Amino acid sequence: MTTDELDEGVSVAMTVRQWHLVDGGVDNEVSIAAVDGREDTVEVGRAVREAGWIQVAGWSAEVPGSGGWPPDDERATVTLTREQWRFVVRVLDGWESVEDAEDDEESWPELREVIVAGVGDASA
Repeated sequence: MTTDELDEGVSVAMTVRQWHLVDGGVDNEVSIAAVDGREDTVEVGRAVREAGWIQVAGWSAEVPGSGGWPPDDERATVTLTREQWRFVVRVLDGWESVEDAEDDEESWPELREVIVAGVGDASA
């Protein structure tokens, strides 16, 4: 896959609850990476989370108090680059063994399938 293909935006539809799983897992990874000095991971993770805040919750850095999460069962479409989606999959694959699934029907294996199908890249 070329660099241009990795940098192109890919939209994936999921529930807001599923996005919360992404956001929470990436948040954990960013926190650990910051302590460990892995700035590349911090940068990518922050970009992923901010994209979700903007696209799902309507957050804007310029507007204090903006952004409110829609109901968990509402559908949301998040656009990230293929490289960012691959990062999400790697991060959540690592956290799967640590987390206990709160919702059997929206656990990481199902969300992984949603992301891989949306990205259209089994290597995601």
